[in-house]
Amino acid sequence: MTRVKFELPADDLGRATAFYRDVFGWSAQQLPFDYVLVDTEGEPVDVGDADGGISPRTEFVQGPVLIIDVPSVDEVARKVEEAGGVVLNAKERVGDFGLSQYVKDSEGSVLCLWESIQD
Repeated sequence: MTRVKFELPADDLGRATAFYRDVFGWSAQQLPFDYVLVDTEGEPVDVGDADGGISPRTEFVQGPVLIIDVPSVDEVARKVEEAGGVVLNAKERVGDFGLSQYVKDSEGSVLCLWESIQD
């Protein structure tokens, strides 16, 4: 089973966090770097099981992005290219949480591949 989460870009993380909290009742947790995890039910954020996040707007993250939890970023990135997609950046380590890599699917939609780091 593949787990799918979301990432929303923001120019101002604090303003965006307040917007989603005030409008939809989401709870949020700022990480020690520029990223906010959210729980869409308004429950305390579980860092290992958040529903999604709010990130700084970047070259790749201009609109909402689906985050797809995969067993191996390297393996799935290879499959993306074989299926007509494009790898957008090098795989990156995200703290002690996991590895990420942005890709475009065959239709140009940006996705984030996510591989959790197992302790």
